[in-house]
Amino acid sequence: MTEKSKNYNIAAVILAGGNARRLGGIAKGTIEINNGVSIIDKLIKELVKADINNIVISANDSKPYQDYGVQIIPDINVGIGPIAGIESGLKHFADQSDAVMFIPCDMPNITAKEILALKDAFIKTKASAVFAKTADFLWHPLCAVAHGNLKKEISSAIEHGQRKIRGFWQQVNAMAVQFSDETVFLNINNPTDMNRWQGAEN
Repeated sequence: MTEKSKNYNIAAVILAGGNARRLGGIAKGTIEINNGVSIIDKLIKELVKADINNIVISANDSKPYQDYGVQIIPDINVGIGPIAGIESGLKHFADQSDAVMFIPCDMPNITAKEILALKDAFIKTKASAVFAKTADFLWHPLCAVAHGNLKKEISSAIEHGQRKIRGFWQQVNAMAVQFSDETVFLNINNPTDMNRWQGAEN
């Protein structure tokens, strides 16, 4: 792949396909983080700050996300984890954008700064995808930007049994983008994570 143009058209998918069983079934993206602002409210705002305006939410249950003013898309392959949301996002934007940014719905700390860093790294590299990394052993593979031409490869990988997005990024030689602040990529997966995040905020 040749180096991309700075005018590259990048869309975004907020990944909200999980069942949130460890949070009592609460849709994680709807968790309130500040004065009525949910995680997804903030993510949309930060994406727009990073000049990414074509945004959808990937969720098989659309009800919790109907009031966010963005389209909700279901998985093509249901029940196989987040890799399905990435597949559906790439196929959804196939005729609308050159590449797609992916962010999980349960990351309250990520900002436009990190989004722009991923976006700029993707534009500057010849790699077909980039993802966030905060240590040699600590990947954040769902914080990523992928070229639209990976839609066929990811579907083929799924058909051949691939279920881990980390494995898929390795398969397509995706590039890691190093970040120094691990707290930016905190996920709220359970009550302990929630308490840890609230403690850090206070």
